[in-house]
Amino acid sequence: MRNIGSVYLLRRLKINVDTLTLTATPIPRTLHFSLIGARDLSIINTPPRNRLPIITEIIPASDGRKTQWQIIREAILKELHRGGQIYFVHDRVQNIESVAEQVKKHVPEARVHIAHGQMTGHQLERAMLEFLERKYDVLVCTKIIESGLDISNVNTIIINRADRFGLAELYQLRGRVGRSNVQAYAYLLVPPLNALPKQTIRRLSAIEEFTELGSGFNLAMRDLEIRGAGNILGAEQSGFIMEMGFEMYEKIVREAIEELKQEEFKDTFREPVAVSRKDTKSEGLVPKLEVIIDIDIEALIPEFYVESDIERLDIYRRLYNINQEQELNAIREELRDRFGEYPEEVENLFQIIQIRLLASSIGIQKVALKENILLITLPEESNKSFYGEIDDTNSPFQKLMKKIAENRSNGIQLKQIDKDLVLHFQVDMLNKSVERIKTVKHKIEEIALMSTKVN
Repeated sequence: MRNIGSVYLLRRLKINVDTLTLTATPIPRTLHFSLIGARDLSIINTPPRNRLPIITEIIPASDGRKTQWQIIREAILKELHRGGQIYFVHDRVQNIESVAEQVKKHVPEARVHIAHGQMTGHQLERAMLEFLERKYDVLVCTKIIESGLDISNVNTIIINRADRFGLAELYQLRGRVGRSNVQAYAYLLVPPLNALPKQTIRRLSAIEEFTELGSGFNLAMRDLEIRGAGNILGAEQSGFIMEMGFEMYEKIVREAIEELKQEEFKDTFREPVAVSRKDTKSEGLVPKLEVIIDIDIEALIPEFYVESDIERLDIYRRLYNINQEQELNAIREELRDRFGEYPEEVENLFQIIQIRLLASSIGIQKVALKENILLITLPEESNKSFYGEIDDTNSPFQKLMKKIAENRSNGIQLKQIDKDLVLHFQVDMLNKSVERIKTVKHKIEEIALMSTKVN
């Protein structure tokens, strides 16, 4: 995965070359490529025979019972007593020698050596060979060991200042132990927990939680939610997913990819591409047009209601793919059965999806509610099924205009904003968010009755 740049060099030679990428922990952006359909994804969950999950512990400073160095001494002696070796990871070359001295001071029984990337190639090779030959018990090193190192006799790893490492780095470092059928241990040394940022605590909790064999994919999913999906192009890994929400981000990227496949790269992707705006008339479903809903309320699944990040992401995906109200009702009942009565934020989310389905069924492009003004954008001018021909008095648009003219007192106004026709409503200010959404839904139902369903 780290040599992914070579993939792009291959693609410069041949654009549609087949590529297989293998990784234990996909980085968020690469994982997201698979979730949105830009890449196919296969998961191998079968661990090697006789492997045991690595017991992982977070060791904060000032624990109150034992100091970190007391716990380090116990961990090292425990490993020495069963004839094993230990990695002590300290990712600062400037003071790595003083850390090694501290290890010698607190565990004089252990033979300690140092290895880091600023040593010459000959020195580093000699240090690793001597450690492999068991001339040393503890290797105080930087994170240079995280990739590809496989020494079966090393089954305890101590990571100093684990709060400074990323989730994928911690997972890779922990994977350097437990390479045989011997129980392995990972100790993550951190400052007092109350001094750590919330995001860091979530990262450490994730690495402590996902200890089962084959849990790399689940860990990457958690990393995706914590860090964001990142920019599709460029090196940044902290993207816009947390600002705009997983559902909206996934929808935008999926649409962009499908559009490129159908328009810019027709020859490359000759097979039919499954698009989100598929024709569902033959299946008796509500046509799923992409409707923009802009309502200034909280509509989400809170962490306190569904604690698992993967569960929440899965529910968001299912809600986005809903085509008819029966599916929405089924998810309502499922959530109530599994997690109990849902809070107002979840009810808001359900109501917004109902609005999306209803608006989609009559061809509405956008629904926006700002304070007490409701704006509903009518279908594009090219939609003949809505506007009909010039002299067509029975088109849905003409019927709608006639109803508006007959009922001037209902406060509906038709305005043109740029190229869009927008229905302008004045609605009462409501305190409860659920009631505000229901008001929007009621107005859209009025429009549906005035016109007749499009498509």
